[in-house]
Amino acid sequence: MLVYKAPTKDFLFILNDLLKVQELKGVEGFESLTPEFCQEVLYPAARFHEEVLFPVGIAGDRHGAHLVDGKVLTPPGYKEAWKQYCASGWLQLSMPEELGGAGLPSIMASIIGEMRITTAHSLAMYGSFCLSAARMLNSLAPEWIRTHVVPNLATGQWTATMCLTESHCGTDLKQIRTTAVPQPDGSYAIHGSKIFISGGDHDLTDNIIHLVLAKIPDADGKVGARLDEVNVFMVSKHKIDLQTGELLEKNACHVSSIEHKMGIEGSATCVLNFDGAQAWHIGSTSGGVKRNSMLPMFLMMNYARLSTALSGVGYAEISAQNALFYAKERRSGKTPIFSSGDQSIADPIINHPDIRRNIMAAQSFAEGGRATALRVAVWQAQAESDQISAEERRRLKDMVDLFTPVMKAYFTDKGFDCASDCLQVFGGHGYTKDYGIEQVVRNARIGKIYEGANGIQAIDLLRRKLPDNDWRAFDYFFQTIHTFIGQYCVSGQADQGLLGRFVAAVTLLQNTVEEIRQESQQGAGVLPHLAVAYDLLHAFGIIVVAWNWLEIHQLLQEKANAVELTPFENRKVILACFWVEYELPLVHALCQRIQQGTPSVLKLPPEALDVE
Repeated sequence: MLVYKAPTKDFLFILNDLLKVQELKGVEGFESLTPEFCQEVLYPAARFHEEVLFPVGIAGDRHGAHLVDGKVLTPPGYKEAWKQYCASGWLQLSMPEELGGAGLPSIMASIIGEMRITTAHSLAMYGSFCLSAARMLNSLAPEWIRTHVVPNLATGQWTATMCLTESHCGTDLKQIRTTAVPQPDGSYAIHGSKIFISGGDHDLTDNIIHLVLAKIPDADGKVGARLDEVNVFMVSKHKIDLQTGELLEKNACHVSSIEHKMGIEGSATCVLNFDGAQAWHIGSTSGGVKRNSMLPMFLMMNYARLSTALSGVGYAEISAQNALFYAKERRSGKTPIFSSGDQSIADPIINHPDIRRNIMAAQSFAEGGRATALRVAVWQAQAESDQISAEERRRLKDMVDLFTPVMKAYFTDKGFDCASDCLQVFGGHGYTKDYGIEQVVRNARIGKIYEGANGIQAIDLLRRKLPDNDWRAFDYFFQTIHTFIGQYCVSGQADQGLLGRFVAAVTLLQNTVEEIRQESQQGAGVLPHLAVAYDLLHAFGIIVVAWNWLEIHQLLQEKANAVELTPFENRKVILACFWVEYELPLVHALCQRIQQGTPSVLKLPPEALDVE
């Protein structure tokens, strides 16, 4: 049976000691995040997720969601848990007070989000777009939607979905065929079908708000094939009275089937058919020319991608916890290195270096990745604040844009890898359902696909995030890294071994990207490097986690000069060393592969790959 203990101590360490959120300037609410206040919020949240959501999440995945008479029935306990979750205030913790939230900085929502996904990923999927949809609609939608729809999403009374994918196309959204036909009352009639819609139907709430991508036909009823012709529309499961907000009759939208998946079985992944469903355009039009057509969806997806990145952290965390619990109890073989020294025939397997390697790899990623993710949550809040300079906001926004594909892809890759490696600790028992770790592995795999498959994220990094604005984000990133290195060097606490390895890896990555930049500016573009885009993204991911680990290492070494470190702190010092020793060397191999390229990928035409 799986176990889970919320990493509350680590959350508080990152908030209070590493990021010092109470002292941060530029975002209203940071000053309220005192150590005492954060404890008052996080301890009850941890208990709720451990005692309420975790058992429901495990049972729900095994029971699954079911489609009965055209309606989705969620697993037993889901409806009650969702109501209790919303009533407890965890959903709207970081929503503005005017929308019914507590108004706390978004970093607190990130922490709650990690716990929610780790304990009950399937249940979390039903409400995963509530807050991002509420924020987007409150910014871009007409007044009646801001009045009657947004508050219901903000409190979890209704849920939301993103309806992008169609059966013939995935990420290539310019291929979509769903149409939105203008109606005399200002609404649109949506015709089409969408697949892979998480929470597309359920019995948790009375209504669901679908954010649907569709094209508006021209005067001849034809649709184009350009991405800028795609628009965002709001379709409510039940029609809404624009004056009162009352729910009316069922809209012409129904679920025709749900997917049978390898994981997160409690989440209903639906095929939705829109048969002239009443819809409302989100965004702005001028003189028949659509402007910012995809902006509403991009605003939602950026939040969703960072949330998906946290799923990788959460799965590494729970995998490490369960592998460690098992490894302390299971005995096999004797080891002279960490021998227990007793007369038993075998030592606990935690004493074996290879077992420790797997567990420490998961721990070092979970804690280093968590520190990175929460730092980016701070940047995201600061980049949206008008209390800091425009130049600083631009720098932070560029950094968040650069980190978004890196975190989404690298973190979910590592989360799955950590889950798989921790299953290995269990041996044959891990492959059975007895211990539950196989469920973690199956569930973790979806993160590599969600919100744009990881290969797409790598291409986005190479083709868009790095070259945009004359490679400005690239310059900001390495300026920030070198500033940290300079501060680390003069602090008097620099571990020359760790620092030297980090500087060598950073320099190699910077030079590698600079070569791509120069080739691009000479007219070659970045296309020749597409085959190694994934390697580039992973190199960035390893570096950013190493950066956060070195800052933690520096912080604790400074503290060690004054007081004796606690076991928790000593453990962090060792995990920082582990990341630099074990993961950072991979940057050298990845950069070598990037620099030499993989021309063999381009040598065989597609038809030649067939086996005769």
